[in-house]
Order: sequence, then structure tokens, then C-alpha cells
Amino acid sequence: MPDNNHTGYLISVVDEDPLRARKDARELLAALGEVDPTARLDLPEPGPPLGGGDKGGPSAETVGLLLSAGSFVVALVQTWLARIPQRTIVVKRPDGATLHITGKEAREDDTLIERFLADDADDTTATTAG
Repeated sequence: MPDNNHTGYLISVVDEDPLRARKDARELLAALGEVDPTARLDLPEPGPPLGGGDKGGPSAETVGLLLSAGSFVVALVQTWLARIPQRTIVVKRPDGATLHITGKEAREDDTLIERFLADDADDTTATTAG
């Protein structure tokens, strides 16, 4: 169930296969759970995937993780994402700014997520990167 009132960061795993999205999110949560005990799954409402009713339309499910972030958490996310070049995640800061990044982009710029989350402390306005 989406939680729009969370106070930390939201990392969403985007995939056309809902089972794979959930599996990947659980794998990432297991890696993060040791360094951020507040991290938890943010599962979508039951129902058809986004665009699922449109014939030939895009279909994707996002499974989110709510966490408090921190440099070690960021390093774990980047390492996990770099292993899966076809995966896309969306990182949402508490101020509403979002970053869409693929595993390929994570390999090319291993500090992108860290810089994005560090900007949270410096920025007063939301920005979108990607």
C-alpha cells in the first residue's frame, strides 16, 4: 500500500513483471535491512498494473522501499543496481524530487544517487534528474 506520508526516502523498483519487481525489491530490502532497520516494503494496491487495461499499452509495476537513507545505504543501492543493467529504479526524496536511474547509468556514474540524496540537504526546491 503506498504511503504518501513517509518521512524518509522512497526507492521504487520498476518492472513489467510484477513478480520480478517484488522479488527484486525484497532482495534489495534484505541487503538494506541490516544497515537501515526502518526500511520496509511499500507494495502497490492490488489491481491491474499501470496501463494494464490498454491493449498494447505500457505495463509496469513499481514496488517501493521506504528508508531513512545514509551513505552506506546509498552504496548498497548503487551496488545492487549496477549488477542489473536492465533494471530501473526511481528514488524520491522527502521534498518530492525524483531521480530515475537504470543499472547501466549506475555503472557509468557510481555517485549519481549519492549526489542526488546529498542535494536534499542543500536544495530548497525540488529538481528532477534522469
